[in-house]
Amino acid sequence: RNFNAKRRIAEMATSLITDNQSVVFDSGSTLLQLAIQMPPVTNVVLATTAMNIAQYLMHRQGLDVHMIGGRVFASTASTIVSDFDKAVGGLVAHQAFVGAHAIDAAFDVVDVNEDIARTKRNLVRMARRVILLADSSKWDIGASSKAFSLSRVDLIITDSDMPYTIRSRLEKLGVEVR
Repeated sequence: RNFNAKRRIAEMATSLITDNQSVVFDSGSTLLQLAIQMPPVTNVVLATTAMNIAQYLMHRQGLDVHMIGGRVFASTASTIVSDFDKAVGGLVAHQAFVGAHAIDAAFDVVDVNEDIARTKRNLVRMARRVILLADSSKWDIGASSKAFSLSRVDLIITDSDMPYTIRSRLEKLGVEVR
């Protein structure tokens, strides 16, 4: 769904990945597009919960790829992390690239599964800078489990179909939108 928008969002995000940093990738189709389009880098530690992303990037030069361990959630081919501190071993990410099942009217990233929401919350917690990759179909949709508030996000990369009213509210909150 929205493949072209996700591809363009990922393309814009690639410029944020530079040499000599640590990054975390959430799971999801937009994040997989980011992995596919990732530029050549040197000395980048990349940790992910997504099995397909780890598999795609594990042989890339310049990357030290880590799979964040936990129970496998089959429908997304990603891990659900119950003991996050143990799973990441104290890794601090310069940047976390996260996706969203949905973003509700209160500007919370939400999911229908509490385990996935908790995992996203922990990815955000370990990052110095949080970049949300979310196409316009994700906005103003509710779900039962809060992952994190958009107030914790530094940058949102989305497509041109995001409603102006939402973009305006985000800018008033001080969240950069591209």
